[in-house]
Amino acid sequence: MHFLLELRYRAALGVLAIIRVLPYSMILNLFRCLAAVAWLVLPYHRKVAAIQMRSALGIRDVHLLTLKVFMNQAEILVDAVRYAYLSDKEIREKVVVKNSEFLDEALASGRGLMMITGHIGNWEILSHLPRLLGTQFCVMADQREDPRLESIVDRIRTRSGATILPPRGKALMLIRELRKGSTIGMVIDGRGDVKDGPFCDVFGLPAPTNPAPAFIAIKGRAIVLPVAAVKIDGTYHITFHKPVYAVSYGTDEDAARNVSVFMQSWVASVVKDHPEQWFWLYSRWLKRSDMKRVIKKGLDFKEHVFSQANKKP
Repeated sequence: MHFLLELRYRAALGVLAIIRVLPYSMILNLFRCLAAVAWLVLPYHRKVAAIQMRSALGIRDVHLLTLKVFMNQAEILVDAVRYAYLSDKEIREKVVVKNSEFLDEALASGRGLMMITGHIGNWEILSHLPRLLGTQFCVMADQREDPRLESIVDRIRTRSGATILPPRGKALMLIRELRKGSTIGMVIDGRGDVKDGPFCDVFGLPAPTNPAPAFIAIKGRAIVLPVAAVKIDGTYHITFHKPVYAVSYGTDEDAARNVSVFMQSWVASVVKDHPEQWFWLYSRWLKRSDMKRVIKKGLDFKEHVFSQANKKP
């Protein structure tokens, strides 16, 4: 076990060095090729992406799109590393910020601000907002069991200027930050527990959704500001969308559901314009075991999605 941990750590250091040292176009093409190989040898993830894209987007032939999804994951890794080591001047030359007036409006309210995004484009690029706009914010990140691997990831993330909070206290810590008037960032399009979370319409399909972001926003009396970083012709475009005051939906259980619906609808609206840049490899509507059964037995995906929603009390 120690040997495997050592090997993984050394491999991670090697990958990091290669990404930093080689010319950008060369390393990007290399990782795209590796992603294409992964597309060939990882049938489960390829099929997950294909099934979900057909059902959600209404596109029959998604063969090429699934390949682009794999390649986008490679770009996320490469750019997360490369952008971390750019100077402030260099990163400002490579990123376009749009609708920053929405950010100004949210900050001027004096309330805590929850910037939300999804697994769309490259969410890691958003951590550089302190360097781009001087906006300070904090995010909560999971920690890896191997402390040496965690040190590598932490080294990259902290270069962005964002404050990384430990995954302790979770919701209560974030609520306290919001009530102090701080700004936090959250990725909000994760699958929730079928028993506990609300089902939100995502591309016309009921998706079990993690209620925590909506709950935190309401309890923290936060302004919710959607923002996405998508790549267009080699340049990242960070686009802010109209902010919403969370408690305008109320403060009861229905309010949390309505805020969740708003959040998921926003993610879907961005994905429609850039479908190849969403994380379709993740089973958004069904838990992994159910998705495996659908794939293995050739079952109707939509039927299972609606069935699990109808079973919820």
